[in-house]
Amino acid sequence: MQTTKVERVRGVNDILPSNYQIDQQIKSTLSSNFESYGYRPIDVPLIEYTELYLKKSGEDIISRLYDFVYRNRRLCLRPEFTASVVRAYLDNLQELPLPMRLYYTGPVFRYEQPQKERYRQFTQMGIELIGATGTIADAEVISMACQGLDRLGLTEYQTFIGHVGILNNFLDHLQLDSRLRSFLLTQMETLRTEGKGVVENRLSEIYPAFKKDIAQELDTNTTTTKIKDILQSLEESEARTAIFEFLESMNIGLTSTRPPEEIVDRLLVKIKHKDQTQQLNQALEFMTELSQLKGEPVAIFKETEKLLSAYSIDGYGLAQLQDILKSLEAFNIDKNRISLDLGISRGLQYYTGMVFEIYDSKLGLERKLCGGGRYDDLVVSLGGKKDTPATGFSYVMEELRKELAEKAHLSLNNYQFVEILIVAISSEYYGYSVEVAEKLRQLGLRVETDVIGRDVESNIEYANQQNIPFVIIINSAEKQGNKVLLQNLDSGEQKNLELHEVLNQVRNIE
Repeated sequence: MQTTKVERVRGVNDILPSNYQIDQQIKSTLSSNFESYGYRPIDVPLIEYTELYLKKSGEDIISRLYDFVYRNRRLCLRPEFTASVVRAYLDNLQELPLPMRLYYTGPVFRYEQPQKERYRQFTQMGIELIGATGTIADAEVISMACQGLDRLGLTEYQTFIGHVGILNNFLDHLQLDSRLRSFLLTQMETLRTEGKGVVENRLSEIYPAFKKDIAQELDTNTTTTKIKDILQSLEESEARTAIFEFLESMNIGLTSTRPPEEIVDRLLVKIKHKDQTQQLNQALEFMTELSQLKGEPVAIFKETEKLLSAYSIDGYGLAQLQDILKSLEAFNIDKNRISLDLGISRGLQYYTGMVFEIYDSKLGLERKLCGGGRYDDLVVSLGGKKDTPATGFSYVMEELRKELAEKAHLSLNNYQFVEILIVAISSEYYGYSVEVAEKLRQLGLRVETDVIGRDVESNIEYANQQNIPFVIIINSAEKQGNKVLLQNLDSGEQKNLELHEVLNQVRNIE
Protein backbone atom coordinates (compact mmCIF):
# COMPACT_ATOMS: atom_id res chain seq x y z
CA MET A 1 0.00 0.00 0.00
CA GLN A 2 1.40 3.36 -1.04
CA THR A 3 1.64 5.99 1.68
CA THR A 4 2.25 9.74 1.60
CA LYS A 5 5.83 10.81 2.26
CA VAL A 6 6.28 12.94 5.38
CA GLU A 7 8.40 15.96 4.45
CA ARG A 8 11.10 17.61 6.53
CA VAL A 9 9.83 20.66 8.42
CA ARG A 10 10.66 23.80 6.49
CA GLY A 11 13.55 25.82 7.89
CA VAL A 12 15.33 22.93 9.63
CA ASN A 13 18.01 20.65 8.21
CA ASP A 14 19.27 17.10 8.54
CA ILE A 15 22.92 16.87 9.52
CA LEU A 16 24.29 14.06 7.38
CA PRO A 17 27.33 11.95 8.37
CA SER A 18 29.97 14.05 6.57
CA ASN A 19 28.63 17.32 8.00
CA TYR A 20 28.20 15.73 11.40
CA GLN A 21 31.86 14.75 11.46
CA ILE A 22 32.89 18.28 10.50
CA ASP A 23 30.77 19.59 13.38
CA GLN A 24 32.42 17.15 15.77
CA GLN A 25 35.86 18.39 14.75
CA ILE A 26 34.76 22.01 15.19
CA LYS A 27 33.32 21.26 18.63
CA SER A 28 36.46 19.40 19.68
CA THR A 29 38.70 22.30 18.62
CA LEU A 30 36.55 24.98 20.24
CA SER A 31 36.04 22.96 23.44
CA SER A 32 39.81 22.61 23.74
CA ASN A 33 40.16 26.36 23.33
CA PHE A 34 37.49 27.08 25.98
CA GLU A 35 39.00 24.64 28.43
CA SER A 36 42.45 26.16 27.96
CA TYR A 37 40.96 29.31 29.54
CA GLY A 38 39.42 27.38 32.43
CA TYR A 39 35.85 27.07 31.16
CA ARG A 40 33.71 24.09 32.12
CA PRO A 41 30.92 22.48 30.05
CA ILE A 42 27.24 22.90 30.90
CA ASP A 43 24.04 21.77 29.19
CA VAL A 44 20.57 23.24 29.68
CA PRO A 45 17.05 22.06 28.74
CA LEU A 46 15.64 22.51 25.28
CA ILE A 47 12.32 23.65 26.81
CA GLU A 48 12.04 26.59 29.20
CA TYR A 49 9.25 28.73 30.62
CA THR A 50 8.53 31.49 28.11
CA GLU A 51 8.79 34.08 30.90
CA LEU A 52 12.56 33.50 31.02
CA TYR A 53 12.94 35.14 27.60
CA LEU A 54 10.17 37.73 27.89
CA LYS A 55 12.05 39.58 30.62
CA LYS A 56 15.18 40.69 28.80
CA SER A 57 15.72 39.02 25.44
CA GLY A 58 14.26 41.83 23.35
CA GLU A 59 11.57 42.17 20.70
CA ASP A 60 13.74 40.66 17.95
CA ILE A 61 13.82 37.27 19.70
CA ILE A 62 10.44 37.43 21.46
CA SER A 63 8.63 37.90 18.13
CA ARG A 64 10.27 34.70 16.82
CA LEU A 65 9.76 32.38 19.77
CA TYR A 66 8.38 28.88 19.30
CA ASP A 67 5.94 29.56 22.11
CA PHE A 68 3.06 27.29 23.23
CA VAL A 69 0.78 26.45 26.16
CA TYR A 70 0.74 22.87 27.44
CA ARG A 71 -1.43 21.91 30.43
CA ASN A 72 -1.75 25.53 31.51
CA ARG A 73 1.99 26.15 31.35
CA ARG A 74 3.44 28.61 28.88
CA LEU A 75 6.58 27.04 27.43
CA CYS A 76 8.94 27.64 24.53
CA LEU A 77 11.87 26.12 22.70
CA ARG A 78 15.03 27.97 23.74
CA PRO A 79 15.89 30.73 21.22
CA GLU A 80 19.39 31.32 22.65
CA PHE A 81 21.60 30.08 25.48
CA THR A 82 22.55 33.05 27.66
CA ALA A 83 19.26 33.39 29.56
CA SER A 84 19.11 29.61 30.08
CA VAL A 85 22.70 29.41 31.35
CA VAL A 86 22.08 32.29 33.76
CA ARG A 87 18.90 30.54 34.96
CA ALA A 88 20.92 27.34 35.53
CA TYR A 89 23.56 29.37 37.38
CA LEU A 90 20.89 30.86 39.68
CA ASP A 91 19.31 27.44 40.29
CA ASN A 92 22.49 25.52 41.00
CA LEU A 93 25.74 27.49 41.12
CA GLN A 94 25.36 30.92 42.68
CA GLU A 95 26.77 29.78 46.03
CA LEU A 96 30.09 28.92 44.37
CA PRO A 97 33.02 31.36 44.14
CA LEU A 98 33.10 33.83 41.26
CA PRO A 99 33.98 34.21 38.49
CA MET A 100 32.10 31.27 36.99
CA ARG A 101 33.35 30.16 33.57
CA LEU A 102 30.93 28.00 31.55
CA TYR A 103 30.70 26.83 27.93
CA TYR A 104 27.86 25.17 26.00
CA THR A 105 26.78 23.82 22.64
CA GLY A 106 23.41 22.79 21.22
CA PRO A 107 20.46 23.69 19.00
CA VAL A 108 18.33 26.81 19.35
CA PHE A 109 15.05 27.68 17.64
CA ARG A 110 13.73 30.91 16.14
CA TYR A 111 10.90 31.32 13.67
CA GLU A 112 12.42 32.82 10.52
CA GLN A 113 10.90 33.67 7.17
CA PRO A 114 12.39 31.13 4.74
CA GLN A 115 15.40 32.66 3.00
CA LYS A 116 18.98 31.82 2.12
CA GLU A 117 21.16 30.85 5.09
CA ARG A 118 18.47 31.66 7.68
CA TYR A 119 17.34 28.60 9.62
CA ARG A 120 14.64 27.95 12.19
CA GLN A 121 16.91 25.50 13.99
CA PHE A 122 20.63 26.19 14.24
CA THR A 123 23.47 25.34 16.59
CA GLN A 124 25.21 27.74 18.95
CA MET A 125 28.49 27.13 20.77
CA GLY A 126 29.77 29.70 23.21
CA ILE A 127 30.76 30.78 26.70
CA GLU A 128 29.48 32.81 29.64
CA LEU A 129 31.84 34.53 32.08
CA ILE A 130 29.71 35.27 35.15
CA GLY A 131 30.92 37.46 38.01
CA ALA A 132 33.70 39.40 36.29
CA THR A 133 33.60 43.10 35.51
CA GLY A 134 36.07 45.37 33.80
CA THR A 135 37.82 45.61 30.48
CA ILE A 136 40.24 42.74 31.18
CA ALA A 137 37.32 40.29 31.30
CA ASP A 138 35.87 41.77 28.09
CA ALA A 139 39.25 41.47 26.39
CA GLU A 140 39.55 37.82 27.44
CA VAL A 141 36.18 37.04 25.89
CA ILE A 142 37.01 38.77 22.60
CA SER A 143 40.42 37.07 22.54
CA MET A 144 38.85 33.63 23.05
CA ALA A 145 36.48 34.21 20.14
CA CYS A 146 39.37 35.18 17.86
CA GLN A 147 41.66 32.37 19.02
CA GLY A 148 38.92 29.80 18.43
CA LEU A 149 38.72 30.85 14.78
CA ASP A 150 42.49 30.83 14.50
CA ARG A 151 42.64 27.27 15.87
CA LEU A 152 40.13 26.20 13.24
CA GLY A 153 42.37 27.68 10.56
CA LEU A 154 39.93 30.52 9.83
CA THR A 155 42.12 33.60 9.73
CA GLU A 156 40.22 35.75 7.22
CA TYR A 157 37.91 37.55 9.63
CA GLN A 158 37.30 41.02 11.04
CA THR A 159 36.23 41.79 14.60
CA PHE A 160 33.93 44.79 15.17
CA ILE A 161 33.63 46.14 18.71
CA GLY A 162 31.00 48.59 19.98
CA HIS A 163 29.40 49.71 23.24
CA VAL A 164 25.64 49.93 23.83
CA GLY A 165 26.28 52.15 26.86
CA ILE A 166 26.80 55.12 24.55
CA LEU A 167 23.26 54.89 23.15
CA ASN A 168 21.88 53.92 26.57
CA ASN A 169 23.29 57.10 28.11
CA PHE A 170 21.77 59.26 25.40
CA LEU A 171 18.33 57.63 25.72
CA ASP A 172 18.50 58.02 29.52
CA HIS A 173 19.11 61.72 28.97
CA LEU A 174 15.92 61.95 26.87
CA GLN A 175 13.82 60.22 29.57
CA LEU A 176 11.84 58.20 27.05
CA ASP A 177 9.16 55.71 28.05
CA SER A 178 10.69 52.28 28.68
CA ARG A 179 8.75 50.74 25.77
CA LEU A 180 9.97 53.33 23.29
CA ARG A 181 13.49 53.11 24.67
CA SER A 182 13.55 49.33 24.31
CA PHE A 183 12.24 49.62 20.76
CA LEU A 184 14.96 52.05 19.73
CA LEU A 185 17.70 49.83 21.17
CA THR A 186 16.67 47.05 18.79
CA GLN A 187 16.59 49.27 15.69
CA MET A 188 20.24 50.22 15.19
CA GLU A 189 20.88 47.53 12.58
CA THR A 190 17.64 48.35 10.76
CA LEU A 191 18.54 52.03 10.78
CA ARG A 192 21.87 51.34 9.10
CA THR A 193 20.78 48.70 6.59
CA GLU A 194 17.23 49.80 5.70
CA GLY A 195 17.27 53.51 6.48
CA LYS A 196 15.66 55.97 8.84
CA GLY A 197 12.32 55.88 7.02
CA VAL A 198 11.75 52.20 7.83
CA VAL A 199 12.40 52.82 11.53
CA GLU A 200 10.06 55.84 11.50
CA ASN A 201 7.28 53.72 10.01
CA ARG A 202 7.77 51.02 12.64
CA LEU A 203 7.83 53.66 15.34
CA SER A 204 4.53 55.09 14.10
CA GLU A 205 2.93 51.66 14.49
CA ILE A 206 3.72 51.44 18.21
CA TYR A 207 3.47 55.18 18.89
CA PRO A 208 0.83 56.75 16.59
CA ALA A 209 1.53 60.28 17.88
CA PHE A 210 4.81 60.10 15.98
CA LYS A 211 2.95 60.33 12.67
CA LYS A 212 3.43 63.79 11.21
CA ASP A 213 -0.17 64.21 10.11
CA ILE A 214 -1.46 63.43 13.62
CA ALA A 215 1.10 65.71 15.23
CA GLN A 216 0.13 68.56 12.89
CA GLU A 217 -3.56 67.99 13.56
CA LEU A 218 -3.02 68.25 17.31
CA ASP A 219 -0.91 71.37 16.88
CA THR A 220 -3.61 73.19 14.84
CA ASN A 221 -6.46 72.19 17.16
CA THR A 222 -5.88 74.95 19.73
CA THR A 223 -9.06 74.17 21.72
CA THR A 224 -8.03 70.57 22.25
CA THR A 225 -4.54 71.69 23.22
CA LYS A 226 -5.87 74.14 25.81
CA ILE A 227 -8.11 71.47 27.40
CA LYS A 228 -5.19 69.03 27.54
CA ASP A 229 -2.96 71.68 29.10
CA ILE A 230 -5.53 72.41 31.82
CA LEU A 231 -6.02 68.73 32.67
CA GLN A 232 -2.27 68.05 32.63
CA SER A 233 -1.75 70.84 35.16
CA LEU A 234 -4.13 69.20 37.67
CA GLU A 235 -3.42 66.38 40.10
CA GLU A 236 -4.78 63.05 38.91
CA SER A 237 -7.69 63.02 41.41
CA GLU A 238 -8.58 66.63 40.52
CA ALA A 239 -8.48 65.89 36.81
CA ARG A 240 -10.72 62.82 37.25
CA THR A 241 -13.26 64.87 39.25
CA ALA A 242 -13.18 67.67 36.65
CA ILE A 243 -13.97 65.26 33.81
CA PHE A 244 -16.90 63.67 35.66
CA GLU A 245 -18.30 67.10 36.66
CA PHE A 246 -17.98 68.38 33.09
CA LEU A 247 -19.79 65.35 31.65
CA GLU A 248 -22.51 65.62 34.31
CA SER A 249 -23.00 69.36 33.67
CA MET A 250 -23.48 68.60 29.97
CA ASN A 251 -25.85 65.73 30.84
CA ILE A 252 -23.58 63.28 29.01
CA GLY A 253 -23.60 59.68 30.20
CA LEU A 254 -20.88 57.10 29.53
CA THR A 255 -22.42 54.01 27.96
CA SER A 256 -20.09 51.11 27.39
CA THR A 257 -19.39 47.55 28.43
CA ARG A 258 -16.63 49.01 30.63
CA PRO A 259 -17.34 50.92 33.87
CA PRO A 260 -17.29 54.77 33.56
CA GLU A 261 -14.36 54.96 35.99
CA GLU A 262 -12.23 52.73 33.74
CA ILE A 263 -13.07 54.84 30.67
CA VAL A 264 -12.08 58.05 32.45
CA ASP A 265 -8.88 56.51 33.78
CA ARG A 266 -7.84 55.40 30.28
CA LEU A 267 -8.63 58.90 28.99
CA LEU A 268 -6.48 60.44 31.72
CA VAL A 269 -3.56 58.20 30.86
CA LYS A 270 -3.69 59.43 27.26
CA ILE A 271 -4.10 63.09 28.27
CA LYS A 272 -1.32 63.06 30.84
CA HIS A 273 1.00 61.03 28.64
CA LYS A 274 3.62 63.50 27.58
CA ASP A 275 4.08 63.70 23.83
CA GLN A 276 7.57 62.35 23.13
CA THR A 277 7.74 63.04 19.40
CA GLN A 278 10.47 65.65 19.83
CA GLN A 279 12.62 63.30 21.94
CA LEU A 280 12.09 60.49 19.42
CA ASN A 281 13.26 62.70 16.57
CA GLN A 282 16.35 63.63 18.59
CA ALA A 283 17.01 59.96 19.29
CA LEU A 284 16.74 59.00 15.62
CA GLU A 285 19.09 61.81 14.60
CA PHE A 286 21.66 60.70 17.16
CA MET A 287 21.27 57.03 16.27
CA THR A 288 21.68 57.78 12.55
CA GLU A 289 24.97 59.57 13.18
CA LEU A 290 26.15 56.92 15.66
CA SER A 291 25.37 54.05 13.28
CA GLN A 292 27.74 55.49 10.68
CA LEU A 293 30.76 55.39 13.01
CA LYS A 294 32.52 52.26 11.82
CA GLY A 295 36.15 51.67 10.94
CA GLU A 296 39.73 52.07 12.13
CA PRO A 297 39.75 52.67 15.93
CA VAL A 298 41.84 55.86 16.14
CA ALA A 299 39.76 57.68 13.54
CA ILE A 300 36.45 56.45 14.98
CA PHE A 301 37.43 57.51 18.50
CA LYS A 302 37.97 61.07 17.25
CA GLU A 303 34.65 61.17 15.37
CA THR A 304 32.76 59.74 18.34
CA GLU A 305 34.25 62.30 20.72
CA LYS A 306 32.97 65.06 18.42
CA LEU A 307 29.49 63.49 18.30
CA LEU A 308 29.23 63.07 22.06
CA SER A 309 30.43 66.60 22.63
CA ALA A 310 27.83 67.97 20.20
CA TYR A 311 25.05 66.22 22.15
CA SER A 312 26.59 66.92 25.58
CA ILE A 313 26.92 63.20 26.38
CA ASP A 314 29.73 61.88 28.58
CA GLY A 315 32.29 59.50 27.09
CA TYR A 316 32.01 56.65 29.61
CA GLY A 317 31.42 53.93 27.01
CA LEU A 318 34.10 55.35 24.75
CA ALA A 319 36.66 55.28 27.57
CA GLN A 320 35.81 51.62 28.21
CA LEU A 321 36.39 50.78 24.56
CA GLN A 322 39.80 52.42 24.69
CA ASP A 323 40.70 50.34 27.75
CA ILE A 324 39.48 47.14 26.06
CA LEU A 325 41.70 47.77 23.04
CA LYS A 326 44.69 48.32 25.33
CA SER A 327 43.91 45.05 27.16
CA LEU A 328 43.67 43.18 23.86
CA GLU A 329 47.30 44.05 23.15
CA ALA A 330 48.34 41.58 25.89
CA PHE A 331 46.61 38.77 23.96
CA ASN A 332 48.61 39.50 20.80
CA ILE A 333 45.48 40.05 18.72
CA ASP A 334 46.35 41.41 15.27
CA LYS A 335 45.35 45.09 15.32
CA ASN A 336 44.47 44.97 11.65
CA ARG A 337 41.62 42.57 12.47
CA ILE A 338 40.04 44.96 14.99
CA SER A 339 37.60 47.72 14.03
CA LEU A 340 35.15 49.84 15.97
CA ASP A 341 31.45 49.79 15.08
CA LEU A 342 29.22 51.94 17.26
CA GLY A 343 26.13 50.85 15.35
CA ILE A 344 26.19 47.33 16.86
CA SER A 345 23.27 46.67 19.20
CA ARG A 346 22.92 42.86 18.84
CA GLY A 347 19.10 43.11 19.06
CA LEU A 348 19.02 41.88 22.65
CA GLN A 349 17.79 44.08 25.48
CA TYR A 350 20.05 42.56 28.11
CA TYR A 351 23.33 43.97 26.77
CA THR A 352 24.65 46.81 28.92
CA GLY A 353 28.20 47.52 27.74
CA MET A 354 30.74 46.16 25.26
CA VAL A 355 29.30 44.28 22.28
CA PHE A 356 31.16 42.67 19.39
CA GLU A 357 30.64 40.69 16.21
CA ILE A 358 33.06 38.78 13.97
CA TYR A 359 32.50 38.51 10.21
CA ASP A 360 34.21 36.86 7.28
CA SER A 361 36.51 39.65 6.05
CA LYS A 362 35.45 39.12 2.42
CA LEU A 363 31.74 38.26 2.72
CA GLY A 364 31.08 40.82 5.46
CA LEU A 365 27.46 41.00 6.60
CA GLU A 366 26.63 37.92 4.55
CA ARG A 367 28.43 35.71 7.07
CA LYS A 368 28.55 36.48 10.77
CA LEU A 369 30.69 33.91 12.56
CA CYS A 370 30.34 35.07 16.14
CA GLY A 371 28.77 37.67 18.41
CA GLY A 372 28.48 38.59 22.07
CA GLY A 373 28.88 41.23 24.73
CA ARG A 374 28.42 42.34 28.33
CA TYR A 375 25.13 41.92 30.21
CA ASP A 376 25.58 43.15 33.79
CA ASP A 377 21.85 43.38 34.65
CA LEU A 378 20.61 39.97 33.52
CA VAL A 379 21.43 37.97 36.66
CA VAL A 380 19.40 40.30 38.89
CA SER A 381 16.61 40.55 36.31
CA LEU A 382 16.21 36.77 36.43
CA GLY A 383 16.11 36.63 40.25
CA GLY A 384 19.74 36.83 41.37
CA LYS A 385 20.44 37.76 44.98
CA LYS A 386 22.88 40.54 44.11
CA ASP A 387 24.28 42.50 41.19
CA THR A 388 26.47 40.13 39.19
CA PRO A 389 28.32 41.32 36.10
CA ALA A 390 28.64 38.94 33.16
CA THR A 391 29.85 38.73 29.60
CA GLY A 392 29.99 36.10 26.86
CA PHE A 393 29.66 35.19 23.19
CA SER A 394 28.55 32.41 20.85
CA TYR A 395 29.50 31.01 17.45
CA VAL A 396 26.97 29.79 14.88
CA MET A 397 28.07 26.25 14.01
CA GLU A 398 26.49 26.21 10.55
CA GLU A 399 28.40 29.34 9.53
CA LEU A 400 31.70 27.89 10.76
CA ARG A 401 31.07 24.69 8.81
CA LYS A 402 30.40 26.63 5.59
CA GLU A 403 33.48 28.75 6.16
CA LEU A 404 35.67 25.68 6.62
CA ALA A 405 34.24 23.90 3.59
CA GLU A 406 34.61 26.90 1.29
CA LYS A 407 38.16 27.63 2.38
CA ALA A 408 39.16 23.92 2.02
CA HIS A 409 40.46 23.61 5.57
CA LEU A 410 38.24 20.55 6.03
CA SER A 411 36.69 18.38 3.33
CA LEU A 412 33.02 17.51 3.58
CA ASN A 413 33.46 14.25 1.67
CA ASN A 414 36.84 12.74 2.49
CA TYR A 415 36.65 11.93 6.18
CA GLN A 416 37.57 8.29 6.74
CA PHE A 417 34.75 6.98 8.89
CA VAL A 418 35.98 3.40 8.26
CA GLU A 419 39.66 2.54 8.01
CA ILE A 420 39.46 -1.15 7.01
CA LEU A 421 36.88 -3.28 5.20
CA ILE A 422 37.15 -6.99 6.00
CA VAL A 423 35.80 -9.34 3.34
CA ALA A 424 35.25 -13.12 3.72
CA ILE A 425 35.86 -14.86 0.39
CA SER A 426 32.96 -17.20 1.15
CA SER A 427 30.34 -17.68 3.88
CA GLU A 428 32.39 -20.37 5.67
CA TYR A 429 35.02 -17.77 6.59
CA TYR A 430 32.54 -15.15 7.82
CA GLY A 431 32.89 -16.16 11.47
CA TYR A 432 36.66 -15.78 11.34
CA SER A 433 36.38 -12.41 9.58
CA VAL A 434 34.29 -11.19 12.55
CA GLU A 435 36.95 -12.42 14.99
CA VAL A 436 39.65 -10.51 13.11
CA ALA A 437 37.45 -7.39 13.01
CA GLU A 438 36.83 -7.55 16.75
CA LYS A 439 40.55 -7.86 17.53
CA LEU A 440 41.34 -4.88 15.31
CA ARG A 441 38.57 -2.82 16.95
CA GLN A 442 40.11 -3.58 20.34
CA LEU A 443 43.34 -2.06 18.99
CA GLY A 444 41.39 1.12 18.24
CA LEU A 445 40.75 0.79 14.51
CA ARG A 446 37.43 1.58 12.79
CA VAL A 447 36.52 -1.64 10.98
CA GLU A 448 33.59 -2.68 8.80
CA THR A 449 32.77 -6.23 7.69
CA ASP A 450 30.88 -7.29 4.60
CA VAL A 451 27.45 -8.44 5.84
CA ILE A 452 25.62 -8.93 2.51
CA GLY A 453 27.95 -11.40 0.77
CA ARG A 454 29.29 -9.35 -2.14
CA ASP A 455 32.11 -10.78 -4.23
CA VAL A 456 35.65 -9.45 -3.80
CA GLU A 457 35.50 -7.12 -6.80
CA SER A 458 32.21 -5.57 -5.65
CA ASN A 459 33.60 -5.09 -2.14
CA ILE A 460 36.66 -3.25 -3.44
CA GLU A 461 34.40 -1.02 -5.55
CA TYR A 462 32.28 -0.34 -2.46
CA ALA A 463 35.39 0.49 -0.37
CA ASN A 464 36.53 3.03 -2.96
CA GLN A 465 33.08 4.64 -3.03
CA GLN A 466 33.04 4.89 0.77
CA ASN A 467 36.61 6.23 0.99
CA ILE A 468 37.81 3.16 2.92
CA PRO A 469 41.59 3.06 2.36
CA PHE A 470 42.37 -0.57 3.29
CA VAL A 471 40.86 -4.01 2.65
CA ILE A 472 41.57 -7.38 4.30
CA ILE A 473 40.34 -10.45 2.40
CA ILE A 474 39.86 -13.55 4.56
CA ASN A 475 40.36 -16.97 2.97
CA SER A 476 41.76 -20.34 4.06
CA ALA A 477 45.36 -19.08 4.10
CA GLU A 478 44.53 -16.23 6.49
CA LYS A 479 42.51 -18.52 8.75
CA GLN A 480 45.32 -21.07 9.02
CA GLY A 481 48.10 -18.53 9.59
CA ASN A 482 48.57 -15.81 12.19
CA LYS A 483 48.75 -13.00 9.65
CA VAL A 484 46.34 -11.14 7.39
CA LEU A 485 46.81 -9.72 3.92
CA LEU A 486 46.34 -5.93 4.10
CA GLN A 487 45.79 -4.17 0.78
CA ASN A 488 46.20 -0.42 0.33
CA LEU A 489 43.55 0.54 -2.22
CA ASP A 490 45.26 3.78 -3.11
CA SER A 491 48.68 2.33 -3.96
CA GLY A 492 47.65 -1.27 -4.58
CA GLU A 493 50.40 -2.45 -2.21
CA GLN A 494 49.75 -5.67 -0.26
CA LYS A 495 51.44 -6.80 2.96
CA ASN A 496 51.20 -9.89 5.17
CA LEU A 497 51.04 -8.53 8.70
CA GLU A 498 50.44 -9.54 12.29
CA LEU A 499 47.30 -7.92 13.68
CA HIS A 500 49.22 -5.46 15.88
CA GLU A 501 51.25 -4.47 12.79
CA VAL A 502 48.02 -3.59 10.96
CA LEU A 503 47.44 -0.70 13.38
CA ASN A 504 50.87 0.80 12.66
CA GLN A 505 50.44 0.43 8.92
CA VAL A 506 46.94 1.94 8.77
CA ARG A 507 47.76 4.84 11.09
CA ASN A 508 51.17 5.30 9.42
CA ILE A 509 53.00 4.85 12.71
CA GLU A 510 56.74 4.27 12.38
